[in-house]
Amino acid sequence: MNINFELYRIFYVVALNKNMSRASEELYISQPAVSQSIKKLEEQLGASLFVRSNKGLELTKEGQNFFDYIKGAIDLIKSGENEFENFKQLKFGEVRIGASTTLTKLILIDAIKNFKKDFPNIKISIINDLTQNLILDLKKGNLDLVVYNENEVLEDGVKLTLLKQLDYAFVYNKNNYKFNNDLSLKELNNYPLILQKPKSHTRKLLDDFCLNNSVQLKPEFEVVSGELVKDLAKNGLGIGFILKALIEDDILQEITLKEKLPKAQVYLSTHKNIALTFASKKFIKYLK
Repeated sequence: MNINFELYRIFYVVALNKNMSRASEELYISQPAVSQSIKKLEEQLGASLFVRSNKGLELTKEGQNFFDYIKGAIDLIKSGENEFENFKQLKFGEVRIGASTTLTKLILIDAIKNFKKDFPNIKISIINDLTQNLILDLKKGNLDLVVYNENEVLEDGVKLTLLKQLDYAFVYNKNNYKFNNDLSLKELNNYPLILQKPKSHTRKLLDDFCLNNSVQLKPEFEVVSGELVKDLAKNGLGIGFILKALIEDDILQEITLKEKLPKAQVYLSTHKNIALTFASKKFIKYLK
């Protein structure tokens, strides 16, 4: 049975009002059109839905049973519409973000603080992992957006937006090392080096840069995040390669390098074929 939903809606309003005239006013259509719609519905169902009485239109037994189902369906639709409007007005919702711990600190925290002030009921979920894993989750629809730093990235099905550029630096604890002259990349191997693991995008960027300068760095420590690199360098365990924005005090000093280091390109990535939620669209404005 293929019945136009509009006929159900008209039947529902007539049943509530028990009067064709009042129903037509509520529906903003003519009374003959209401009457014709009820007649058409009864023909398609093969049963009478109303009988006339002194009180107006009364539902038949079959009509009452049918009305109970239609009322449940329309109430459910109304609940869905109200829920959708709540999501649209950002009274409810969730933003699922993937990022490294470093970029969570440098890029996301301020945006989240400002966003939560305006939309306190929106849930923010942050997943910290390697970028390749985060992009995979984005493609699967498990994340709404991913923020990461990479020199150049081309991913099928992923839309990229450049958010900002950040500077890198080799840093050391000023109480443990003294450098009177500029150092070259090759000379860095004379000191214990603290780098992120080879699978990280920061490490790949550094390795590519060194390769272009015919240098291979030999780290003493390889760790999972820029934050750990910073902490180890701050404790005097070697020279670390981090984003300059992570330097928070005067204990860590930047090495003046003879070669010019590349910049980190911080990208926002979203799925090309999966529509963003209302909350995610709004959050991106705070992120930018």
